Amino acid sequence: MQLPIIDWIIILIYLVFSLLLGVYFSKRALKSVNDYFVAGRSFPWWLAGMSMIASAFAIDTPLGITGLIAKDGIPGVWYAWSFVMGGAGALGAFIFAPLLRRSEIITTAELIELRYDGRSAAFLRGFKGVYFGILANAITIGWIIKAVWTVAKVVMPGSDPDFVLFAILFFTLFYTTISGLWGIAATDFFQFIIGSAGSLILAVFAWNHIGGTENLIAGIINRYGTAVAAERLSFFPSVGTPFFVTFVVFISLKWWGNPPPAITQRIIASKDEKHASFATIFFALIAFGFNYWPMIFVAMVSLVLYPELKMAEAGYVMLIVELLPTGLLGLMLASLMAAFMSTVDTHINFGASYMVNDIYRRFIRKSASEKHYVRASQISTVLMLTFAVAIAYNLDSVSDAWYYMSMLTAGYGIVVVIRWFWWRVNAWAEIAALAASGISSTLLSPKFGKIAGYWDSIPHLDWQYRFLIVVSLCTAFWTTACFFTKPTSEDHLMKFCAKVKPFPTFWGPIYKKYPDIGWNPHFKRSFLHWTLGAATIYSFCFGVGNFLFSNIFSGSTLVLAATLMGLIILVTWKK
Repeated sequence: MQLPIIDWIIILIYLVFSLLLGVYFSKRALKSVNDYFVAGRSFPWWLAGMSMIASAFAIDTPLGITGLIAKDGIPGVWYAWSFVMGGAGALGAFIFAPLLRRSEIITTAELIELRYDGRSAAFLRGFKGVYFGILANAITIGWIIKAVWTVAKVVMPGSDPDFVLFAILFFTLFYTTISGLWGIAATDFFQFIIGSAGSLILAVFAWNHIGGTENLIAGIINRYGTAVAAERLSFFPSVGTPFFVTFVVFISLKWWGNPPPAITQRIIASKDEKHASFATIFFALIAFGFNYWPMIFVAMVSLVLYPELKMAEAGYVMLIVELLPTGLLGLMLASLMAAFMSTVDTHINFGASYMVNDIYRRFIRKSASEKHYVRASQISTVLMLTFAVAIAYNLDSVSDAWYYMSMLTAGYGIVVVIRWFWWRVNAWAEIAALAASGISSTLLSPKFGKIAGYWDSIPHLDWQYRFLIVVSLCTAFWTTACFFTKPTSEDHLMKFCAKVKPFPTFWGPIYKKYPDIGWNPHFKRSFLHWTLGAATIYSFCFGVGNFLFSNIFSGSTLVLAATLMGLIILVTWKK
């Protein structure tokens, strides 16, 4: 397919505009490491929230959603919806955002030595800098890069997908390197608008092409049969279906954890605690409550129109090429580039922050100038992207990569939540959790088992059962480590509590010895806000879903319920 000149012009205008924004913000970002990685902690809630949304809406997102829909229907999206309750959703907004903002850290690895002491804390900080900041982050960027290849092969058959990839990466790397988080947030603002517009436009054209919801449902029934189609079109899996156990795992265990690094970075960069919380709930409401539905609809249309397609994820891109006219095609491709760039720039920036803040400045060069560390940050940004490209060549499908990353740290999220509430958690507990989850998930991985030669000799368990095994082992190891290793010193814990002001519940001896250091007394209110916040997002989400499937009464009722619960949160928050 040859793109018309007008589509190329639209794409080029977008790319040039991104570069100009990076140049404009470069002076502000290069003053210090604090400015480069957390924008001087000055973001208003709306900018931080939009930047969160843009960074979460990657080019791989619609492809991953298509893969989930192809495998399990709409219930498969609970892979993402389960996070509404966790650090990326209501728990992040009402519990963790204030704690993280008060910590004044740059990375979550830095939090380790704020919370724990001794050599074990230093080791854990360095390990997390490598493990999460570099390795896991590179895998995330890698599956996003893989999505670009999928798009390029369909949109421009016969072209070299590597050339397309590296051309886009050049623009992304340039403005990210020179402008840090300031330039990223500025481009994210426009990438959010372009990306959302492109997703909605494609959904409208898919709607018109298939003839509305009734024809879509008829097509799903024709492909899968009445009984299976009913399961695939339901928002929740039925008890006894193959996906139901996975769903239970998702809503009970998978969402545990602090906010993801990209969300955490914006929380830390916000003006204050209130702006951090507002930004996170705004992100969760739009990202989980609205953004997935256009992708879900297009994914279902692709399954009806391309039933013989071996790689279901490519169906989303095929609809772009088939349905969109000149001009809108360019806008849609620009929106996919925006989705790609807004995620890659974030990940290479915070990956570089781990390299510099938690490895280079902490262990290698401890007393250099700010100018030196800013230059090191720019070099680390390039290194982070280079490593991620190498990882991308060894990944399979996008949705498979999502499941693999969930397994890799299964159970670890529980201990990183508990550490904010229980004084007895120490660095050894986190080390034990990471070791147990990493080793056991790898040993239970089909890919590793086949390479090692033992996979055919053990029971072949589905993902959800392997996940439960890993969580159980991880939990057993870290709780044992808590009681058989020395606790963090009381003096160190006192300084941590004085800074972040956690809830006094379960801080036992620290609270008794230091009752006047500014503990947060509002646990019940925060718990209420977390519960109502999750219910608000879910009500809004499924209200939108009901509107999409022409269930007007149900949709109106759910959206009204979401509005009322949101008002309750706002009123009680002010009080």
